[in-house]
Amino acid sequence: MRLSLTQLSLTAVVALTVVFSTSTVSTEAFPTPIDRRPSSSLASFKSYDQHRVVRIKVQSEEQMKILNENEEALKFDYFTHNKNVGGHIDIRIAPENFSRFQSLNLSYETLIENLQTVLENEHNENLAYQNKWEMSKKNKVSIDGVDLKEDTAFASTADWFAGYHSYADHQTWLNTQIKTYSSIASSFSAGQTYQGRSQAGIKIGSGPNNVVFHGTQHAREWISTMVAEYLITQLLTGSDSRVAGYLNKYTFYAIPIMNPDGFVITQTSDRMHRKNAQSNRGCLGTDTNRNWDSHWGEGGSSSNPCADDYMGPSAFSSPEAKNMGAFLKSMPNVVSYIDFHSYSQLWMVPYGYTGTPPSNYDSYLQPLANGAVDALADINGVQFTAGDIYNTIYPASGNSADYAYDAGVGAPFAVELRDTGDYGFSLPANQIIPSGEETWAAFTYILDNLQTN
Repeated sequence: MRLSLTQLSLTAVVALTVVFSTSTVSTEAFPTPIDRRPSSSLASFKSYDQHRVVRIKVQSEEQMKILNENEEALKFDYFTHNKNVGGHIDIRIAPENFSRFQSLNLSYETLIENLQTVLENEHNENLAYQNKWEMSKKNKVSIDGVDLKEDTAFASTADWFAGYHSYADHQTWLNTQIKTYSSIASSFSAGQTYQGRSQAGIKIGSGPNNVVFHGTQHAREWISTMVAEYLITQLLTGSDSRVAGYLNKYTFYAIPIMNPDGFVITQTSDRMHRKNAQSNRGCLGTDTNRNWDSHWGEGGSSSNPCADDYMGPSAFSSPEAKNMGAFLKSMPNVVSYIDFHSYSQLWMVPYGYTGTPPSNYDSYLQPLANGAVDALADINGVQFTAGDIYNTIYPASGNSADYAYDAGVGAPFAVELRDTGDYGFSLPANQIIPSGEETWAAFTYILDNLQTN
């Protein structure tokens, strides 16, 4: 089944509003002992008033040196990290540091004049949708065939992809799928997070070749959660022979939210939080995607606990990364692994720690990535770039794709989803379905071309 935009006419009602809804479906398979509903007010959230997001085109090594020398003093939050000459970097800058940033005399363009305005608009839209949803339920009406008297109606319909949702509702949705499609699906968990939440997943199919994918390693990248769930939906509901063939050839292990602790933080106190919830010398969180035990600490990460790319005190000091690493290693014959992120529109393969790609880069990995981005572009015309992590986006040691490759996974990918900076991490809900459609096309291309047993 391919979900279309016409199936999703409830967007103005459901989009982002079910973040606040109350679910009645049991979540006993994946209990959430430390769960909080998103706040209905931004007063309790970290403020980003007058914070700018700027784009700097890196034109020389000297410019890169200037940025690196001022990174900690100016407390840069890198929204994108392409520090290669010829690339560009998107940086959030606090108002108290902007004058000093300007004194560096770097050429830049402003992408977002005031980040707080973007977040307030997003939040206010959510509240408007919530009010409409609740009023419709009170009046006991249905909208486009969805019975609003049933709190769980959204959890089993295409309208789920009309918006973003709370952690609790994601768990409800996942359990609903497992119960509804129990003949081909079951639950699993990679382990427990720092705060005790489950890294909950769904196992689909019965084939001899294992495929693992997940979203939300970085907490603020909400579109990655929805795209992972879109792929899950296609695998569960696809009625054509191709999907049936996938379920006989592969067993899929999917975790929509790898970093649930951080995800909850983005919904209760800091929308721009990237890391997990570990306490590190007065600062919150470790960047789990710099904490994997693969060339850990060899570049492209920070030893500063307050930095957004803080690598942690040691490899696998983050339980979230350690759990996933152990899960991958415990499983035989993993033919592909995909770690979904946003934003930048990139489909990447190892390595991130070095500019020298793996030995099968030209013969296998790069052709797979090229085919994936071509298939993706055929759906909506959106262009992604394929390449190795180091040369395509930035040096990044201790990342998940490198670890997966070194652990014997046949084809690991690190994917940066939409967009290229217009909305960044606050991608509008009306782009969820198009993003899911095009990613499904790329995903199926990979499934059709993987080297398997």
